[in-house]
Amino acid sequence: MKKIITILAIMFTAGAAFANNDNVTENKKAMNTFTREFAGASDVAWYHSEEGTIAKFNLKNSKVTAHFNKEGELIATSRYITDVELPVNVISKLIKHFPDQNIRTIVEYNVEGENTYVITLESKTEWTILKAQNGNPLTTLKKLQKA
Repeated sequence: MKKIITILAIMFTAGAAFANNDNVTENKKAMNTFTREFAGASDVAWYHSEEGTIAKFNLKNSKVTAHFNKEGELIATSRYITDVELPVNVISKLIKHFPDQNIRTIVEYNVEGENTYVITLESKTEWTILKAQNGNPLTTLKKLQKA
């Protein structure tokens, strides 16, 4: 669980921490893994960090981010999804506990085959950011009051 939280933290800060490299990625192993795992990907942008290589791309109408370690192994992915793609038990919990809030965004993180969903809800007065995992209760990460 600690490993998943660490990788999620890295993924949340990825946008500010990585510099874009418009040239072909320096990590050929990551490129090979990418080609094998994500056939049909388009609009690929490569980024580099001290931890490894990141690819941001489109795949089957989804915006996806893939994280590779220095050895070129795929360690995590994230993608934006719709509420229709959420597991039934997660959507049921949302309806039960947050009936007056609308889903604004959902990001699905996959680390070592385990999915975690970060869901942003909106009501008339606040934003609520939740974490959901199959079989676990919803966890509130942050609540923000609207101005």
